[in-house]
Amino acid sequence: MKEDRQRAVLQLVATRPVHSQEELVSLLQRQGFDVTQATISRDIKELGLAKVPIRENGTEIFKYVVPTAAVNYVSRLHRAVAELVTSIEGSVNLIVLRTPPGSAMLVASAVDEAKWPEVLGTLGGDDTVLIVVRSPEEMAVVKQRFIDLKGTGA
Repeated sequence: MKEDRQRAVLQLVATRPVHSQEELVSLLQRQGFDVTQATISRDIKELGLAKVPIRENGTEIFKYVVPTAAVNYVSRLHRAVAELVTSIEGSVNLIVLRTPPGSAMLVASAVDEAKWPEVLGTLGGDDTVLIVVRSPEEMAVVKQRFIDLKGTGA
């Protein structure tokens, strides 16, 4: 149970911005975990998560991350983006990921496998992945997830 919960914590932190312990509790409860803020506080400490500043809409806020020195990839997508994506750009409802030559299909496949509800589909070329997002309003959120997976502020 604890291992499953902590795996879910790592998955959430790796795939979306999580700004507070309360938000993490809510997200885990939606996944069926019976957790309290105190439990999550202990998990954060045991997992070595760090809270780092990011800029969102011109305001500095904080989110949890897995420290890069102890990266434990929680998904194929996390590993593919962290290791292969060299740039991330977005426009309207499209996101373009650049990779080294020959890597784009692997990244596109990992995006498809993740089954993010906001993503309608992907096209993978040699060194470019085109991601079609369901709506322009969701593009910034999805782009931020890719930036978070990359871990460098691409």
